[in-house]
Amino acid sequence: MIGSRIKEARQARKKSQGWLAEQAGVNQSAVSHWETGLTEPTTNNLSLIAQALRISFEWLTTGRGDMDVVYAPAAVHVAEPTHGLDDDKHELLTLFDQLPKKKRQILLQFMRDWVAAK
Repeated sequence: MIGSRIKEARQARKKSQGWLAEQAGVNQSAVSHWETGLTEPTTNNLSLIAQALRISFEWLTTGRGDMDVVYAPAAVHVAEPTHGLDDDKHELLTLFDQLPKKKRQILLQFMRDWVAAK
């Protein structure tokens, strides 16, 4: 059941339902309903859940394969999450990962604009 896999992954990552709700742009009761099987998330929400929890979309939706996956944007190749990163970059990624999705988008746009204004 998808709901039990959402709960398993969320708890494995030591995240609250409220945190996952914020990442998916829904309220906490929606996450609770998913986890108890009252409702199922949309495909878009499943994608957001997989990205937020850094889990395999296939595992989340079917239960097949491994749960753990490291997500990175297609334009960025990350062989190992921390190899080759200096302390500042590692800290930046660690802090960025803790932000809710909306704040990530704001920060990314700020950085794009700042770099473009060189």
